[in-house]
Amino acid sequence: MKTSVKRRPFGKNGFEVSEVSFGAMNLRMLKDLDLARKLVNDILDQGVNCIDTARAYDSEPGSVPMISSEAILGEVISARTDIDEPLLIITKGHGYTPDVFDQHLDQSWKRLRITQKDGKLYIGQTEIRLCYLQHGIGAERWKIIPTSGSFDFARKMKAEGRIHFFGFSSHQRDGETIKAAIESGQYDICELPYNVYSDVLGEGGPVDLIKLAGERGMAVVNMKAYNGSGSVAIFKQLRNLTGIGYMDMTRFCLSNPYVSTIDAGVRSLAEYLENASASNMPLLTADERKAMREKANRVAPFLSTICRECMHCVEEFKCPQGVNFPHMLGTHGRYQVSKSLGFDTASYKDEYRIAAAVNTISDTASGGGASDAAECARCGECLPWCEYHLDIPEMLAKANSDLL
Repeated sequence: MKTSVKRRPFGKNGFEVSEVSFGAMNLRMLKDLDLARKLVNDILDQGVNCIDTARAYDSEPGSVPMISSEAILGEVISARTDIDEPLLIITKGHGYTPDVFDQHLDQSWKRLRITQKDGKLYIGQTEIRLCYLQHGIGAERWKIIPTSGSFDFARKMKAEGRIHFFGFSSHQRDGETIKAAIESGQYDICELPYNVYSDVLGEGGPVDLIKLAGERGMAVVNMKAYNGSGSVAIFKQLRNLTGIGYMDMTRFCLSNPYVSTIDAGVRSLAEYLENASASNMPLLTADERKAMREKANRVAPFLSTICRECMHCVEEFKCPQGVNFPHMLGTHGRYQVSKSLGFDTASYKDEYRIAAAVNTISDTASGGGASDAAECARCGECLPWCEYHLDIPEMLAKANSDLL
């Protein structure tokens, strides 16, 4: 495909991908199906050949319209007849055991409208390469994965041509698990958070895990290059303090030679083009990277313990009390950073009250309505689902104290 976005080797997997790929998670945050379809078509028109999605990237329950990232991608790609090279589709599921792996992969195939012919995979007329990631692995999930038979099942799926690549995603506080997963030799790909404000999994950590994966031939998908969905609004303010904009953040990630592609989660073509424009700029030198990191260090501590409102926690979990905790904690996190750095916080109380008055489920287990949606029973059932290991009940108590 004709493209203005440079490409890089996808590890040693024999495939080159767009340096700035399309993170389709945020399709579920759009308010209109036509907007979602248009965004996917606009991205494909740019010649992007790598798209990241997941089985659970759906709108919140009760949303109208209900938007499934995989389903939108399957619908749009299957209608195209002009894509003249294979697309790499990365999807994710919680398949830590063979039976769940099989179930989730089958669901992804159906949503993406994947077919198999003559040993090749297609969506409509477009040939694809399919990568399946074990989503959000951490210490508890790693206790299950190596002995569950999922590695043997992944090899079976590759042999049958149902997937081409096998990998995992993980997060900042799971460095030991990430190291063990890389060193297991079972994976082709890892998807890891890395950015100028948080490079703990890269050169800023005790072990440069991104380098470790790259040197072993694994592809490294750089997620959270902009520190997560809920943090984006903060960077408009931080730019005034640090001088670091989105293009700078993109260049920082692209200048790491072990990064295969940046998974840019965007909600408009303009956002994508702003990020992708860095692909045609010179890479940062070591001195430039160091100087940018020193600027980011002025504010990085304020970002380390807030909720990024990434929504991964509610992909498989629903709060029994119907508490709208991702949006509540996301708002409180932005309030905390703004207050700490001396920004105006006047709007956050109203924003928080609105978030607290909206249930994440339409019929709460407590039998209550919007008036009690801010009440957390401290059951702790949410804790295993936060990929950043945040103490959600304790943070909600602090948020309610500060903003209600």
